[in-house]
Amino acid sequence: VRPRSEGGYEMISGHRIKRGCELCGKTTMPALVRNYTDDEAVIIMVDSNIQRENLLPSEKAHAYKMKYDAMKHQGSKGEKYTADMVGEAAGDSGRTVQRYIRLAALSDALLEYVDNNKIPMIVGEKLSYLKPEEQEWLLEVIANSSIFPTKQQAEQLKECSANGKLNQSYIYAVLLKKESSKINVTIPAKKIGNYFPETYSKEQIEEVIFMLLDKWKENKEDLSTLFWTCVTFACMFASCQVWMLLGD
Repeated sequence: VRPRSEGGYEMISGHRIKRGCELCGKTTMPALVRNYTDDEAVIIMVDSNIQRENLLPSEKAHAYKMKYDAMKHQGSKGEKYTADMVGEAAGDSGRTVQRYIRLAALSDALLEYVDNNKIPMIVGEKLSYLKPEEQEWLLEVIANSSIFPTKQQAEQLKECSANGKLNQSYIYAVLLKKESSKINVTIPAKKIGNYFPETYSKEQIEEVIFMLLDKWKENKEDLSTLFWTCVTFACMFASCQVWMLLGD
């Protein structure tokens, strides 16, 4: 604890121990009194809580942001060095700490999606670069479409925001865009081998396969042409019948 200027003490760490004592019916407990500065108090508070299990991403984001800012106030040198120091107590790397700190720039609603695993952390990091108004646009698009941005889409939104060209229509266009998917087909050599002599080389087999595929495609197009030709003649015949009836 540390003394308060208005009297009494402020608890810096040990909140769970205090709660345990209360549940046991104890009215007093031992404590260490230290004259910590605000920044020192923040650092100790974060270090004592960051090691808890099952912390939500939003909780770690705000905790790391508080500790990072406190260490910068104390004159810590260099962004990477400070991030490394922030994550040391919890065993996180400086890069991981920086990612969590970026999450703190997300709106509460988007952070909740990260907590619920609907938006991956790496996507949330990229979305954190959007301005507050742009994040509100994104939330509205998600609510209306039930579509969450992918990593690639988040990168597109981030770049467009950096260029000052992001608007809600563009967000809709990015999230609703259907990427063309290519179909990859792999046929086991054992199956193909049943149709070719053992003396055939790979090149000969491929040549025959492509020749057959070309022939199949031509036949398919011929059938399609024949179908529409029949439809056209049927329509012409029906029209003639109508005109003959009208003439009578």
